[in-house]
Amino acid sequence: MTKQSHFPLFLGIDGGGTKCQVRLENDRGVLLAQAQSGPANIATSVTVAQQSILAATMQALQKANLPASALSTINAYAGLAGAGINGAKNKMAQWQHPFAQFNFSTDLHIACQGAHGNNSGAIIILGTGFCAGAIKGNTIIELGGHGLLLSDGASGGWIGLTLFRYALEVLDGMSPSSPLIKCLLTELGCDNSSSLTELALNAKPAYFASFAPLVFNMQDDPVAQTILAQAAKFITRYIEHLAQLGYQSITLMGGTAKTITPWLSSKAQGYLCDAQYSPEQGAIQLAKMHL
Repeated sequence: MTKQSHFPLFLGIDGGGTKCQVRLENDRGVLLAQAQSGPANIATSVTVAQQSILAATMQALQKANLPASALSTINAYAGLAGAGINGAKNKMAQWQHPFAQFNFSTDLHIACQGAHGNNSGAIIILGTGFCAGAIKGNTIIELGGHGLLLSDGASGGWIGLTLFRYALEVLDGMSPSSPLIKCLLTELGCDNSSSLTELALNAKPAYFASFAPLVFNMQDDPVAQTILAQAAKFITRYIEHLAQLGYQSITLMGGTAKTITPWLSSKAQGYLCDAQYSPEQGAIQLAKMHL
């Protein structure tokens, strides 16, 4: 699946449930452009993920003042949400891509590579979904990441979904309301459980994740405090488990990582460290390894 190129470019792709981010570099490691497009979770849709990858790539080429024909000179590596699911992985592997070279693994893999390089370390990704894992030598450990229905506690999707569940209890008269719940219902234009159910019954995780910022913005609200305390407890279990496996350097990454950190205990925070590089840079490191 490799095509010849006359001047190599490297593209790191971070494909999540909400957005696809790419970083384009030349062969000397100089940043040429960064770009972003739509969702790229291959467990949700391989076709949409491929479209998002190409859309972000074309944006990056345009920003770098490079012609569309340069697409065939790019050595790309993608870390994709859903790549841990064999059916989605096998379907993605059949892609007749336009790149000089294209390889992929999970979004966790590239994030861990970026965070810790070739050193031993672990990460927890808190985006639309949730996953945790570590790299030790050539071994990749992956935990969680089974989707909102089965896991993904503390993710943006889970925070938003839990907010909706509380709102339904309020509308059913089972729980007292709060400023946060009133704000949510006003924003949605819902005043009864039937209308809220109709709105959210078939919603995707990314839809629920879009309401996570509302919870963080109203942290003094009792419902917000309950939700965030539950999220912090969930994250702490994974931090403690990774520490027991011998990983003393753990990086929290993703859209809610910074805002949830203050909710963790001082002991849990003691294991945390900043990432050395971004997931996209980790993907470029892996692209170079595959040459």
